[in-house]
Amino acid sequence: MAPGQIDPAVAPLRRANPDRFREARPGHLAVVAAAGRPWFIGRICHLSGPTSQDFAQVLNIDTGDFERIPAPWIVEFMGEGGMWLRRHPPR
Repeated sequence: MAPGQIDPAVAPLRRANPDRFREARPGHLAVVAAAGRPWFIGRICHLSGPTSQDFAQVLNIDTGDFERIPAPWIVEFMGEGGMWLRRHPPR
């Protein structure tokens, strides 16, 4: 993967809903992807806010490391996290 290129495996997810990160809540499992690095699955631990300038602290499921990432790197939710939000939108 070239620097600045998003992983082709997750690019369709980002294009489908580029603002998915705005629905993120602590506890969700999420696909995390950034340009120039491989995607990973992370558990959202903390969010500083819902804007594109905010950050999230996630637990990288593969490595066990906590990472501070820009919120827009959250591209999709896994399992019940995303489905629950569609049935119960935030107030």
